[in-house]
Amino acid sequence: MMYLRPEKKRLVEQFTLPRQPMETWKRQSMWVQFFHFWLKLLVGHSVLRRLSVMFVATYGIGMICSATTVHGEGIELNVTAQKAWNTVVNKADAQTERSLLQTYESAGKWISQKEMWEQKIKQLHTANATELVQLRKAISNTVAAKLAALQKSVELTQARYEPLFKLYSSLNKQLSASKALQSKEWSSAIRTQADTLKPLVQMAREDIRAKKLSLAEARKRKNKEVKRLRAMLNGTNAVKKQIQTAKKQVSLSRERYSDALRNFKQTLKKGEPSRVLSSLNSLVSSAERWTVASQHIHTLEQKVSTIYVTVSQEIHNRSK
Repeated sequence: MMYLRPEKKRLVEQFTLPRQPMETWKRQSMWVQFFHFWLKLLVGHSVLRRLSVMFVATYGIGMICSATTVHGEGIELNVTAQKAWNTVVNKADAQTERSLLQTYESAGKWISQKEMWEQKIKQLHTANATELVQLRKAISNTVAAKLAALQKSVELTQARYEPLFKLYSSLNKQLSASKALQSKEWSSAIRTQADTLKPLVQMAREDIRAKKLSLAEARKRKNKEVKRLRAMLNGTNAVKKQIQTAKKQVSLSRERYSDALRNFKQTLKKGEPSRVLSSLNSLVSSAERWTVASQHIHTLEQKVSTIYVTVSQEIHNRSK
């Protein structure tokens, strides 16, 4: 036995739970005993001691919570069924009791895992739905900045050459008028100016034509790229069909679990440990299938998410 100095021994004695008759502890719930004891320790003592007691109490609460979650968390038992369960466990021999407790715990763990997967599915499905909206918008706007720049370039080029085109058009009109007046000198002067501007006008038209061609080709590339990205996005359609099928399997598993749970509760009323253990094994099996079916949906949702990530990366690369 470890030796304690007198002052430490007194401190340990102060934190030692006082003995009470066993009948008294059985009549009180564990939580009432726990908080009643620590409340007495907290009242009328120093801050340091109260902090120490609160730390120990917090640790104790954690231990109690851990202990309570071990036994069948997730199994839906009302007060009557719980009493029947306790009766069956107390009635069983040591080996059957051990099997009952282990199987009961296993069923609860499967249901807890199922609930965990359901929460993950909900979160991932919501994230995927939001991402799909953003991706569709991004696909529609793909290379939009480049197209806008090319369109602007065409408009600026046309505006820059507009005075040249107006002057050349004016000279041609004057040349026609001079011919009608049969003025050779005037016609010659105007023709000279028009011939000087003609190559410039041709170059301007070629410049505008080239920019319009670039814009048209960019639009074709965009349409082709949008079609390709949408095809990638539609790759989730097959997975989503699998999700719908998987949901039907989950629904079927849920029904089987409900039937198994109902049978388990009915068996509890008869109070035969061996029959209760058999029905409990069926409950574990149905809980496991339900959990596995839910996990499969999460796996499929992850496939959808992976496709969305790939499409998003493609859009990002195209925007560079």
